Amino acid sequence: MNHTTAAPQGLKLRIIAGWSLFLLLVVTGGYLGNRMLGGLFDSTLKRSRPPVVNTLESDITITERDGRQVSFSALRGKVSVVGYLYTICPHGCATVISEMKNLLDEHGARSDFQLVSVTVVPERDTPEMLKGFAKALGVKPSDPWWFLSGDHDAVDAYMSRELKLSPSKPIPEEERLNPFDIYSHDLRLTLLDREGRVRGHYHVVHPQNEIAEMSRVKLRHDVSNLLNNPKL
Repeated sequence: MNHTTAAPQGLKLRIIAGWSLFLLLVVTGGYLGNRMLGGLFDSTLKRSRPPVVNTLESDITITERDGRQVSFSALRGKVSVVGYLYTICPHGCATVISEMKNLLDEHGARSDFQLVSVTVVPERDTPEMLKGFAKALGVKPSDPWWFLSGDHDAVDAYMSRELKLSPSKPIPEEERLNPFDIYSHDLRLTLLDREGRVRGHYHVVHPQNEIAEMSRVKLRHDVSNLLNNPKL
């Protein structure tokens, strides 16, 4: 037997077997890897402590859809999710509202939970308009969700200063997607804890779907964490 020929042949077979195993791992690893990473992400979020981004130092009073005057100071003692609202919006507001609706379905029965939508266009999104909008969404007057309309400049300044959201900006007429497309605005949702501290901003609308989905998952986990662990 020619051992000089057999050795390279055996080595070749081992290389082929090893490469085949590698390819098998690559093919199956995508699915298994995503499952493992997803599980790891989920597990990490359950143990995570949302950072403190800012603490609300001042207050603002805005008109709710039923005509009541409500203040942000009334959110103390509750876990709240706040976002801009634009009832006729081609830039992703529907996704923001949908995510808030999911949170309402999950936590709406709790007395220590509140959703807050603040219109960017109060001259059009009047309390009466917001009342009809909320009703169309299936949001009942008794649900913990404010739909607020107030002076544009005052609200914009408050949201920028206290919640650290980007100021809204007028869209040049030639760049508008429709006649109602007046402002570009921050599409992130903001999470407040019981002490009036900003605990996170969430890109539930993002050009990269993966980032948007991870932000939605993180928002849901952080809301649950703060509700179930008041000392976080």
